[in-house]
Order: sequence, then C-alpha cells, then structure tokens
Amino acid sequence: MKIITYAQLKPGVTMQTIAPYFPEELANTWRLSKAGIVRENYARTDAPGVVLVFECESVEQCKRYTDDFPLTKAGYTEWFHLPVQVLVPLEALFRTEIDVNEPYDRTMAAVPSGRRDQQSQAGALFAAH
Repeated sequence: MKIITYAQLKPGVTMQTIAPYFPEELANTWRLSKAGIVRENYARTDAPGVVLVFECESVEQCKRYTDDFPLTKAGYTEWFHLPVQVLVPLEALFRTEIDVNEPYDRTMAAVPSGRRDQQSQAGALFAAH
C-alpha cells in the first residue's frame, strides 16, 4: 500500500530547536529508503517539513515508522498519513471510441526508425549497469 505522509512542526518549534536532530533524522530516512520502505522524499515548499511516500502493509505499520523518527520521539513534529491507490478501473471511464490499446507508450512512434534502434541499444546498455 502506498501512503503519502507529511510532517508538520508543532506550534512554537523553530528550525533552531530541531537542527541538532537533522543528522539522525536524515539517517533514519536513508535507512528506510535503502530498505525500500520510503520510496520518495520531498521537502515541503509551503512550510518547514517533509513529505515521504511509504510502501507499507497498512497505515498502522506506516505510523510505527513515522513515530520512530527522532523529531517525532522528541515531540516536535506531527505526521499526517494519506493512503492512496491507483484510480481503478481507469479504462472504464473512457468512451469505447477512445484508443487505449497497445502500444501504450506512444512517444516511440514519433522517433525515426534508425533512431529507435539506437535508443533501444542505449536503453539496453543502461539497463545492464
């Protein structure tokens, strides 16, 4: 299950207050990323804080991870959890005359055939490394 989370500083908490926690906070995020639990990591632009996208079995499992962050344990942040899923079945919303058949990636159709082979070779090269 994909869960989008965001952290918000509690009232009265300043960046100066939380700065000493940053190394541990970032290390925790890094470990969870390496474990495949945190899939995406963003800085908020509207307020101090982060947005993390988790891959967990449940919101409860996700909350165990967010509760374990150093700033959360210190009582400085509050987390919000938004479980999401793909809009299913998306195809059911299309009228029958809308083409939803393969090829699904239509960007390759605009590439001249000689360049398409070069791009395929380049893609295979990158995939091998």
